[in-house]
Amino acid sequence: MLKRKLTLVAAVLAASMMFSSCIINAGGESGSGSGSGSSSGIDYTNYTKAGEYSVKVRNESMKDVVIFANTPSEATLLSGARAGVTTGLKLNKDFFEKSQDFVLFAVTEEDYLANKNSLKKLEKSPFAMVYAYYNADSDSNSNNIYSISASMGGTYYILLNNGTEKNVELRNKGLYGESIAFAGAGTVQTKVYLQDDDYYIYPVFRKFQKKTGEIVSVFPKETVKGEEKPLFFQFSLAENGDHSQEFNVEEWYDKDAFKDYSTPSAAYIMIHNGNKRSGITLKKGANAEASVTSTGGKNINTGKDLVFEVPMGSTSSTTFSSTANIEGWYIATAVGKEEIPSMTLQAGYMYYLDVTGDTAYDMPSKWRTLNGEIVKDEVNFDEE
Repeated sequence: MLKRKLTLVAAVLAASMMFSSCIINAGGESGSGSGSGSSSGIDYTNYTKAGEYSVKVRNESMKDVVIFANTPSEATLLSGARAGVTTGLKLNKDFFEKSQDFVLFAVTEEDYLANKNSLKKLEKSPFAMVYAYYNADSDSNSNNIYSISASMGGTYYILLNNGTEKNVELRNKGLYGESIAFAGAGTVQTKVYLQDDDYYIYPVFRKFQKKTGEIVSVFPKETVKGEEKPLFFQFSLAENGDHSQEFNVEEWYDKDAFKDYSTPSAAYIMIHNGNKRSGITLKKGANAEASVTSTGGKNINTGKDLVFEVPMGSTSSTTFSSTANIEGWYIATAVGKEEIPSMTLQAGYMYYLDVTGDTAYDMPSKWRTLNGEIVKDEVNFDEE
């Protein structure tokens, strides 16, 4: 369990130049991959072209950061991300040889410069760690934007210990709330500094699964008065209170009992595009943006399949649901859309939606059936 450790002509022109400089500094440099973007030698370029960026990061913290893949080293260096903006990180082609899940390991600019020749020293003191996925598929690329929380970078910290074989993400203020920490399998004594605040933590197991092609998640459960509840921790970090908290995964993780809650906390839809002429997207509402998969996929070209996760709740959900209703969702192209037949999906199952049509203006869809029954396949967290 969590353990407490401590409690205006020239003037206008000058102002205009200063303002322009601030905008450039705050927004990061936009480009296709040239320029260092910083007098410190850190590359803060905003990479935007396919084949030149790996993933996009929204840095909601107050610190400029340098980001690595998995662990801090010259071989895993991606690029920098300015505070308060969204940045496309450089594609490290030596590291990203194929699609893969990985951890965005961020350190502050100050820590990077102070330890540039000894980056290994930063392994146990990241500014932030975010579980991510690099998608090398040219049809779908990496459309997700990963967030570094505004809660990062305070005076006080949580100490993460995860001696289990499962990756654990800590979400704040809801089952689908923002991620404030990530403890990879087998990692111990990792300090993550947070702002003074009250924290309401829901841990979630996460992994990439080849069967679904998605990042699958499971919320650990505990039984309270005969009712299953999501595992939950609450603590505060404050100057006049506790200055640290320790989070030990092994204290509540029961490997032998995991099979009892290995059903993913989501359902999945595999969409097959059988439209003869057009690529398609999924929209969860008539005026919604195109949905993006957990691995960054969005566009489904003719003849291709793509799997979408359907969470069993909203961002602020604090209780489990075993089903989700599909209603008012659409298959769309740039020139039209058609509503998907309504359906109730059950957590832990894959469903199949077949889309047909002869043009980009018609894209009817139907749920796949066999002998009059909806086809669904069970998904287990521990499957590869």
